[in-house]
Amino acid sequence: MGKWSWSFGQVLPAAENSSCLLLMAVLCISGSGCGGSSEEGGGESGTTAAAESGGGEPVASAESVQAEAATRDRNEVWTDANGQKWFGKVPMDAFFDTPYEVATNRTAVGGVPGEVEEPVVAMAENGGSSAEEPGAVAMTDSAEAPETDPGEPASTGGAKAWAELISSQVLDDEVKSVRNFLQENVTSVGTYNSSMLMIPPRAATLAVLAELVRQEPGDVSWAEDAAYVRDLAGKMNEAPLQRGAKDQRRLMELYESVSDILNRSTPADLDEPVDGASFSDVAEMQLLMKRIESAEQLMRTEIASEDAIREKADFLVHEASVLGALTRIISTDGYGYGDDEEFLGYANTIVNATTQLKDAAATQNFGGFEEAMSAISTACQSCHSVYKNN
Repeated sequence: MGKWSWSFGQVLPAAENSSCLLLMAVLCISGSGCGGSSEEGGGESGTTAAAESGGGEPVASAESVQAEAATRDRNEVWTDANGQKWFGKVPMDAFFDTPYEVATNRTAVGGVPGEVEEPVVAMAENGGSSAEEPGAVAMTDSAEAPETDPGEPASTGGAKAWAELISSQVLDDEVKSVRNFLQENVTSVGTYNSSMLMIPPRAATLAVLAELVRQEPGDVSWAEDAAYVRDLAGKMNEAPLQRGAKDQRRLMELYESVSDILNRSTPADLDEPVDGASFSDVAEMQLLMKRIESAEQLMRTEIASEDAIREKADFLVHEASVLGALTRIISTDGYGYGDDEEFLGYANTIVNATTQLKDAAATQNFGGFEEAMSAISTACQSCHSVYKNN
């Protein structure tokens, strides 16, 4: 698979408290993730501002700079008349120069080493950070990571990790949602033509969730035939879809077989499942990214107030779970990022934030929801700025 080239989502307004500044500092390491260089941001370039300030007395008062900052977008990188760089309304010197070192420094306050446990090291496939540190970004040296089959969670704690990301009930509900969509949109040429572009992301999601059920059956009734569902869904995307009756009939036949399996009536004439197939074998990353982006947008649109988080708690848990599971899936080895610590760092930040979203739904904590969504958007934007077109 090649490197992907789209954004997880648009960045939310920058956080204005110290805990979020630390998160932003980690994401902005080496200047790679906070909306680009000064040349990319709005306003004056650093070269122009420096020339105007001449390195001597400030050319603009603190009051005028603050007034200008108040007019800037919160996710904008810009430079004031004195040559000071800003991220929205926050001066860039608020961020640490070596954020990873700061974030991972476990020395007790006062410089006396405390007796603390070594941080848990986990690959993306192994559930990210430890349970004791829900907000941590878990990294690992690939040379020290346990060997696992491509696309499968690590053998130690893998089942627990997946179950924490997405429950059997949420997974089964998402599969039913895809099934219902296909039923409505592939049964006639007209509906197929009008919905053709929406089918591939849903088929890709169905394929990887079926593979996840094959690995970790849980309480899913069709688990013993999950490999059939995986391969059938994968075949839906084996070639770019074309308008017309030919592809409509092909998808209709595949859908009907999937539907029969989910109804516990597996057709007798199906090809045997492919041995050793992994997530990346049955679904392209770019298609899963579309479902990830959809989950983020849906949550932001539907959960816009404290009343909404109370009324739509189940919806929030569902979308957060799907987002977290798919983000973990695209972090597996088959997609080419299993040993990329920077990518895994962004992915783990997102996965950890989806856990915070589910906690916010359980406690009806709208502030916690907003904080987690901000973390997701910032990580997505930062990751996109590093990996776009690479």
